[in-house]
Amino acid sequence: MKQKNVFTRRFIMFLTLVFLMFNGSAFASAAAPESSQSKPDLLIRKIMGLAYESQQSINSGPFSVGDSLKKVKKAWGPPEDLSTVAANYWSRNVRFLYDDSTGRQTITAIEDFDPQLQTIHLSDLKGLIGEPVSEVEQEGNYYVTYTDYAKYKVVFVFDGAWINPDPILTMYTVEVADK
Repeated sequence: MKQKNVFTRRFIMFLTLVFLMFNGSAFASAAAPESSQSKPDLLIRKIMGLAYESQQSINSGPFSVGDSLKKVKKAWGPPEDLSTVAANYWSRNVRFLYDDSTGRQTITAIEDFDPQLQTIHLSDLKGLIGEPVSEVEQEGNYYVTYTDYAKYKVVFVFDGAWINPDPILTMYTVEVADK
């Protein structure tokens, strides 16, 4: 009987260890919010991963490009600022661009302007992801675009590069890829 109890305890400890190995990181990330001191490369990976997997931004979850703005309003309440093309949730650092001509107000793009984005420089982005499909300086901003031509397009908006050769990211937009 004693051997059976020892075996059972060891088996339970083993299962617990296995469980923690596979799920411990998920619990740790859920329990501790990301600090504003996140490394730029981790933040860039998160942005690109969300764009690729679900056409979401850091702050738009669980809502994606293609969802209904009505669904967002039901879950989050009315936007803090609303026009015929954009719903701003300033306190959540996100803006939903939508098509008001559809009854469901389909989200066509998501703009994210989380303050932690300002830890990312243009050199960080290019160093991690490589050369973009386009770079355009316009109206004092520097727009850098990456796409897979199938699922997503991400446009990063930096301060003007003419002011600083390695500008800081101010916001980014997630859209469905142009096919």
